[in-house]
Amino acid sequence: MLTTFFCLANVAGALAAAVHTRDQFDSSAYAAEDVIEREFAIIGGGASGTYAAVSLADQNKTFTLVEVSDRLGGNTRTFHDPSTGAMVDYGVQIHLDCDIVRDFFARLNSSLASMPLSQYGNPKYYDFTKQVALPNHTAGNVESDYVTTLDEYPYVENLIDLPESVPADLLLTWPDFAKKHNLSLGSTEGGLAWPATPGDPLNTTALAIFNDGNHVELAEFTGDGLHNANNDNSLIYVNALAELKADVLLNSKIIAGQRGLNRTSGVQLVADTPSGKRLIKAKQLIIAMPPLLDNTKYFGLDEQEEAILSKLSGKHYYGGVVNNTGLEDGIAYTNVGVDRPYNVASLPGVVEIASTGSAGYQFYWYNTIEATTQAEVEDATRSTIQWLQTQSNATTVEPNFVAYHDFSPFHLSPPTEDIADGWYTKMKGLQGYRNTWYISSLFVVGSTQLWNSTQNILPDIISAAAQS
Repeated sequence: MLTTFFCLANVAGALAAAVHTRDQFDSSAYAAEDVIEREFAIIGGGASGTYAAVSLADQNKTFTLVEVSDRLGGNTRTFHDPSTGAMVDYGVQIHLDCDIVRDFFARLNSSLASMPLSQYGNPKYYDFTKQVALPNHTAGNVESDYVTTLDEYPYVENLIDLPESVPADLLLTWPDFAKKHNLSLGSTEGGLAWPATPGDPLNTTALAIFNDGNHVELAEFTGDGLHNANNDNSLIYVNALAELKADVLLNSKIIAGQRGLNRTSGVQLVADTPSGKRLIKAKQLIIAMPPLLDNTKYFGLDEQEEAILSKLSGKHYYGGVVNNTGLEDGIAYTNVGVDRPYNVASLPGVVEIASTGSAGYQFYWYNTIEATTQAEVEDATRSTIQWLQTQSNATTVEPNFVAYHDFSPFHLSPPTEDIADGWYTKMKGLQGYRNTWYISSLFVVGSTQLWNSTQNILPDIISAAAQS
């Protein structure tokens, strides 16, 4: 009898769960104002998601954008001191001088100016970990042999074009690749020193180095860089939100989803918003957030999707803004490893404490293999600043931390063995599958390239919606 009772209870529980799952996609279970029907659902309001939303709006397409934070812009971060007017970009710093950048900034009423690298300050080199000054250190810069070798692999600029059979040399660590291809010392060191490269560069593949240090980045850091004229790269996203606000759900996330196999079945999503649950019905789903398994598991993944997305992970990277450092303006205090190969800095640690366009303010970046708390990052940065004060005869003062951001997960990628097994080809095969498209930083890095790749794939997404 007791066994029968438990069996009946389990059956009843399963039926209740099934009914609940079915009901959450039933429009009649919601108030009319809580059912949103659009052509497109965009998940994530960073560089790609915002660009897609603006572009769709300009083509008179309907959409809803769901963003988990309270703002648009993703890793574009700007600190504003209302008392002084100081503006400090401490996330995305620079864009390529090209049509898509100029057009997007103009579209969103944000003025541009050339980005002089001197704004970061003249570099001075220290080993922050061992607390050693290196006054005679000269950093290597990539040379012509780097560019010649990069040109041999044109598909590394956008990994969606990576062949299924990936050249084995690209999966070597960068030092091993450089040695095998007889790259100059300058190119070897320069490849290890691209800005904001997470993880230990000595263990990073040549594929990742080239994908980061591509022709766009080369041009940006050799004089073709642009930024907001007022040191406010975030302004385009502030203006985009003001324009698109009626179609944006901030502080919201997807908690359930159904996606059909054919174009006519579309997608249904349940969003948890500050005002309650909303049902979103769309023809096509555009995933513009990091498609890690933790983020996508609520979209009703099938075995194929889960097998591919489960391989993906990101690295840990942090940054912020600090003032009252006692450090000299016009200097980029740069971490190097006094006794590591190619003078690569030790991890974990501060990457750089650099000048900004606002006197008295520095931005810093922090690189680590393991996840780290804000308190740990700021403690390490504080200790580094206080030691640097002793190296420059600065007045001993307590640094004031005024902004912070966790950029993780940063530079998404699968394990090297999965890249060799054709992961990027498999991921490309998911484009449009079950009415779902992926436009975040899976295949390219940097806002300029994200906007370009989003622009290139949007016609396919719009065409798919037209078939619904």
